[in-house]
Amino acid sequence: MKMYATEDIPSSKIVDFFRSHWGSQEMVISSGVYDCSKLDGFTIVNDEDKIIGLITYIIKDKECEIISLDSIEEGKGVGTSLVQIVENLAVKKIVNL
Repeated sequence: MKMYATEDIPSSKIVDFFRSHWGSQEMVISSGVYDCSKLDGFTIVNDEDKIIGLITYIIKDKECEIISLDSIEEGKGVGTSLVQIVENLAVKKIVNL
């Protein structure tokens, strides 16, 4: 398994992932409507280059909000790894704001 920033993955692959798992890349949550394919995030891909985990987030006003989190292979630490990388990045970015 390898982790990549979503910006390092072809956008069409990200869009296809959201459409396959959510029906759309658009996410409606209490803080707004987001096109998840255009947000910052990270992916984990398996040895066959298939996305098995994806997280998107926003940082606004010294707060980080996870917009989407998907883990396709349960029990392997995929979701935990994604949350931890975003948490670590958010702490660094927020401290520097």
